Amino acid sequence: MTLALVLLSGLLGLACALLAIPAAVFAGEIAAAHRRRPPPPLPPVDRPALAVLVPAHDEERDVGAALDSIRAQLRPGDRLVVVADNCTDRTADIAGQGGAEVVVRCNPFARGKGYAMDAGIRHLQDAPPPIVIFVDADCLLADGTLDALARTVQERRRPAQAVFVNHAPPGAGPAHAVARFAYVLKNAVRPRGLTALGLPCQLTGSGMAFPWPVIAGSRLASGEIVEDLKLGLDCARAGHPPVLCEAARVTSAFPLTARAVVDQRERWQRGHLGQIAAVLPSLLAGLRRADLALVAQVLDVMVPPLTLLLAANLALTAVAALAALAGASAVPLMLALATLAILGLALVAGWRLARAAEGFSCGPAEVAAYLLGNLSLYRRLLAGRPLGWVRTDRGGLS
Repeated sequence: MTLALVLLSGLLGLACALLAIPAAVFAGEIAAAHRRRPPPPLPPVDRPALAVLVPAHDEERDVGAALDSIRAQLRPGDRLVVVADNCTDRTADIAGQGGAEVVVRCNPFARGKGYAMDAGIRHLQDAPPPIVIFVDADCLLADGTLDALARTVQERRRPAQAVFVNHAPPGAGPAHAVARFAYVLKNAVRPRGLTALGLPCQLTGSGMAFPWPVIAGSRLASGEIVEDLKLGLDCARAGHPPVLCEAARVTSAFPLTARAVVDQRERWQRGHLGQIAAVLPSLLAGLRRADLALVAQVLDVMVPPLTLLLAANLALTAVAALAALAGASAVPLMLALATLAILGLALVAGWRLARAAEGFSCGPAEVAAYLLGNLSLYRRLLAGRPLGWVRTDRGGLS
């Protein structure tokens, strides 16, 4: 074997080993989720008072139903606060008529959910509640969600995340069903796997509960696209890794139009990829201080979107196969093939788990078409400019 082939074999082996890490993390989470049994019901005990903060930007269509869902679970002493953030519609009026405390924030140069969350915390700081729960203005709560989140925070003294899933709107096509599968896999199945292993989960945007000292000490004011992901990592770095509260459930609907679904997914994935590039220092810090919770949470963030992970492994397998035919070592090819097999098995197992848990109707062929369709999205991500926060368009069906 020539020196060039030796070097090529080494580089391919290193690349295959690096790609095997997120694949192993993903497969381990899915395998652990299979072992997870539903937790026993929480005992009906008293809980501390809480404040529910609802960041809202032009949400006049949905905020009324969200507030009704929240108010039905409030107890005496609880507070409901809506932050009407840079609104141009009747969001603030509807929130006030619904009995909420309303904070109106107008700053067109500082747009984003993080700024609204920060405004809500500053509104509460004169009389801070023991627990703060964030709920998006287009979400509905399952029965008992606020009590379950509050008791989890009280017992664990850490942030708690409800199971937060999206459902397809009436009249939606197969693309929505497959998007729901991907969402359930990310926000329900994988967190359950981490919980089964005794590890923390990510914050997923709505149904996030915090002890007051933790959230009051967090830096929230930003236009970050994936503010929830960043906040969860910040909490973990500070020694407060979030935990999953499976007894709490929050639901929302995907945007009605197929174009809006794609735009929403592009923003999420662009933000996720940006976080992957930023978390290496946290991984090194976790390794230095032997912080298993932080290391696990960072490794979970470093699992790229599934389409990208599969595409990268397929491309690397093809290159390793060509190199092996040219006389390079076959070890990288064997490692790449093993990684692909693990990913394929984990994807099938995750599809079965997600389908059993949520009852959506999409088959393997539709999932494969969804994954292939995402490849064009990544071409745009590689060529596109960085994005700030943008509200999701929830207009009519097309």
